[in-house]
Amino acid sequence: MKRILCGTPSPLGRSFSRSCVKLNAQEAQAKIMEHKLSNKELREQAIADALAREEEAIKKAKEIRELTAQSQGLIGTLNKTPTELVNERIRQLNRSLAKLPEEKVKQLDEELRDFIIKNMQLPQDIVADRPWAQAKSSQRVSRTGEGTTTATTTRSPESNEFISQYPNLKPTPDYKSYSEQELYIRQLNYLRTTGSLGSKLSDIYKPQRDTTHPAKISETSLNTLLAAGCHLGHATASFRASFQPFLYGVYNGIHIIDLNQTLKQLKVACKVIEGVSEKGGIILFVGTHKNWSIQQSLVAASERSSAYYVSKRWIPGTITNYIEVTSQIKDPQSRHRADMTNKIVESGKYIPQSVIKPDLVVVLNPVENRNCIKECIASCIPTIALCDTDMEPSLVTYPVPCNDDNARSVNLMLGIMSRAAEAGLKTRLNVIKELKEAERQRRANELAIQAKREAEEERDAKIAFADLGVDTVAA
Repeated sequence: MKRILCGTPSPLGRSFSRSCVKLNAQEAQAKIMEHKLSNKELREQAIADALAREEEAIKKAKEIRELTAQSQGLIGTLNKTPTELVNERIRQLNRSLAKLPEEKVKQLDEELRDFIIKNMQLPQDIVADRPWAQAKSSQRVSRTGEGTTTATTTRSPESNEFISQYPNLKPTPDYKSYSEQELYIRQLNYLRTTGSLGSKLSDIYKPQRDTTHPAKISETSLNTLLAAGCHLGHATASFRASFQPFLYGVYNGIHIIDLNQTLKQLKVACKVIEGVSEKGGIILFVGTHKNWSIQQSLVAASERSSAYYVSKRWIPGTITNYIEVTSQIKDPQSRHRADMTNKIVESGKYIPQSVIKPDLVVVLNPVENRNCIKECIASCIPTIALCDTDMEPSLVTYPVPCNDDNARSVNLMLGIMSRAAEAGLKTRLNVIKELKEAERQRRANELAIQAKREAEEERDAKIAFADLGVDTVAA
């Protein structure tokens, strides 16, 4: 018997344990189903409550609209009533009220106030703004049978806060998405609480400013050149010995350009450009970079300084063999003649063929445009070029040591030089304007003197004829 109890289990024990497990599983499944049903009932009840609240709100809105229409009709009737009848009726009421005792008048006022409060069932946000509104207690006492129970109308603190702060806000039900008013209020709350968090950025580099609003040479410093990367040169293997005066040192096998020399040479180049533009000279910008931002800056610089530019390819012989190269131009309207104010005086094919040479050539990538520099040397045309460490600076009249491969550095240099040309152009236009004004004043003075002289001669002639006794008309 002991062996049976302690050793292998009996069949009776197995069947009893299996039946207990089945009962427990059935009870758990029944509880899960009850839980599911309770959750479903809760959701249905919540949706039903929300629908009831929405219907109640619609009903209230309808009543308010009807009351508003009725009030507007009564006001319209009152407006149509003659003023004399209204004043007469008011005087009769005042006389009738004057005959009544004060206690009776107070009683009538209280009854009228109670009648208005009882019958005009307006929303709470509208009633709260009325002077005749009374503060209602938040607790309602309901007597049932023997005892009294206190029913308290509760709202969430968040909704109370929003309703008190925004009385015209209409909250949406829980099963609907936020309205535009609620989204706007949430955005305001977010900006108020977390809008000031985070870092504030200042002195942000915007690449388009080098094209649209470039800096002047007086506003340029070593920090500006360093931030633009003007100090970065080529590898030491492609070094030119004549570039030694413009070098600062070597870092990781790359030559570093001395920015003090860059700033010094840039000031000289800007003075030259300003002087040429002030005298009415022709300035030609040459930059055959494939970078679209450099080409955009090149076009903007030429328009700003009323200059000319070459952005695609330098045709060999454009300066030294000008007549042969320009004879291939088929459009005769592209040729024109302008005055000192850059106004086109004459255009078309009737302009005689003549050699036109620029007074100054600004080259942005001189290594790729060696033909242009050679033609300028042969034609004795001064040049300004952005010379990198792999360029021979002795070939250029006014070399500016700078990184000519970086788009930011090229745009910066091009913008500064175009601002110098723009300053010279403005000076020239102001001088021409002053000369025209002085010429106009001189002509006005000459006409005044001539008119005065003619008047004096006419007066002297009249006096002479009067002395001779001869009639002026007959004479």
